[in-house]
Amino acid sequence: MTRGSEEEESLSHDPSAEHFLRFLSAAGRLLAQQRSGVRSLLRDVARLITAQGLAGFCLVDLVTVDGRPRRMAAVHHDPSREAQFRALASHSRSDTACSPLLDVLHTGVARLFSNYPVEIRRQVATLPEPLAGLESFKPRSVMMVPLRGHHRVLGMFLLGRSNDEAPYGRQELQVAEELSRRVVAAMESLRLLRRARRAERKARFVARASQALAASLDFRATLDQVAKLAVPVVADLCMVDMLEEDGTIRRLAVAHRAPEKAAVAWEMEHRWPSRLDDSYGPGRVIREGQPELREVVPATKLPRVARDAEHLRALRSLELESYLVAPLQARGKTLGAITFAYSGSHRHYHRPDLRLAMELAARAALAVDNALLYSASREAVRLRDEFLAVASHELKTPLTPLNLRLQTLQRELERNGSMVDASRMREHVSVLQRQCKRLSTLAESLLDVSRLEAGRLELDLEYVDLTALVREVVSRFAGQSVRTNTPLEVQAVAPVVGHWDRIRLEQVVSSLVSNALKYGAGRPVHVLVEHAHAGARLTVRDEGIGISREHLPRIFDRFERAVSAEHFGGLGLGLYLTRNLVEAFGGTIRASSEPGQGSTFEVDLPLASPAH
Repeated sequence: MTRGSEEEESLSHDPSAEHFLRFLSAAGRLLAQQRSGVRSLLRDVARLITAQGLAGFCLVDLVTVDGRPRRMAAVHHDPSREAQFRALASHSRSDTACSPLLDVLHTGVARLFSNYPVEIRRQVATLPEPLAGLESFKPRSVMMVPLRGHHRVLGMFLLGRSNDEAPYGRQELQVAEELSRRVVAAMESLRLLRRARRAERKARFVARASQALAASLDFRATLDQVAKLAVPVVADLCMVDMLEEDGTIRRLAVAHRAPEKAAVAWEMEHRWPSRLDDSYGPGRVIREGQPELREVVPATKLPRVARDAEHLRALRSLELESYLVAPLQARGKTLGAITFAYSGSHRHYHRPDLRLAMELAARAALAVDNALLYSASREAVRLRDEFLAVASHELKTPLTPLNLRLQTLQRELERNGSMVDASRMREHVSVLQRQCKRLSTLAESLLDVSRLEAGRLELDLEYVDLTALVREVVSRFAGQSVRTNTPLEVQAVAPVVGHWDRIRLEQVVSSLVSNALKYGAGRPVHVLVEHAHAGARLTVRDEGIGISREHLPRIFDRFERAVSAEHFGGLGLGLYLTRNLVEAFGGTIRASSEPGQGSTFEVDLPLASPAH
């Protein structure tokens, strides 16, 4: 026989206790039917207590996970006094005054005050605030009954009767303790039911989110859909932030139960974006690659993370209560972070919730990574096709005149035999050599690209005078300068000697001068060699068509060009090779330009290249 059955049996032997048995029976039916939540359950029980005469007034407090009391119900049998009764302060575990309320919560042992006014003053010289406030209701008799869970005291009932009611005795305390056990059992059932429902909702959410992540390779639209699916199932607020190539953090998705608060989250991203040096939130998670869980967000901590007064007001307007942030990681890289937060719904995240967040983050990161890889592969295919088309055109360009000259030479030899015109022969040979050199240059450029990609570029270092080398290279472009009517002006007087690879350095100078002549539009090209603070500086400036700002950052990339290949030849490798050669020397190259005002390329080289 259970303890509850024993106490009901003892009550059944007392005919005067029949109404208590009816009360417990009514309470049992009420608890069995309750499915809406703990607060509603405790409020209904308090109403039943006052309606059935077990108490004239009833207070119910629960202890939160951080040890603070939380008032769940305050019911008075007189409706006109209930509002005043609800205003009673809760007790606090930090109270320094001796209090039977705290004794009940600490020990889990009920307290009975049959003659409350006399007995309470024998024990407590100064009443704590909750009991002092109770004085205005003239309590004659009071019971304090704990709600004991398996491992801790969950809370307590405070039941009271006023002067016109009979005082409490052992029998009433026995009934109240039986009621508390039944209430705790009902709370546990509700907790298990709530946990089952939450698990079902989470499983359904993960399934739907997985479907959304697999449905499209547009990861921006997909992440926006996932954020919307998260609200309100597992969050009141969901945000997704991604790490950009330049180290900034950009918000891609926001969802909130209240649209006006979603707008606040977007405004915060615009005015106070997350940064990698942040101490909290997405910035910290992306920097460290570790999740962050805040089970409770105290209002007192917000000023520490706010950047200014307006930022603090925006943070407070979100009413954050609890949040967790999980990193989006794929192939050993952190791509971004996804944030889940409870805001205004009195819910809190706990450590088990991290598993769901990390699982979803892993799936989202995989979807983002796949989308990025797909996009990169498509771009690589596009660049490859474009390069093959340009390379085919560039290779045909010297082959056509080469073939024509050979045919012409063959016809002249067949027609004239030994009587060949020497001047005509020299002209043919000159053209053939020029086209062969062009073919050789194209082939060498392709080989250099493969060497760079494989990390096999080697430097043959020797002492080289950059001034002399520039003058020698520029002299080779004299014919092209005359044909295109583009003056070449060189300012290189004093020797500038460094430890470089002569052949590779010639490639750098040739590439920049050739580029300037190609796009100089017949205007002067200026070449300057000088000593600089870091070593040597080579500047090549033209006054031609220039480069637009949107194209300037990518002109040093492989196969990239700022103009159409249809109007300007080349493989789109010249500046790519130039940048890599300059960096192999331990130097830097930078470009500045304005459309219609020409372009300037500056190369800074240390006088001693690093050993390779």
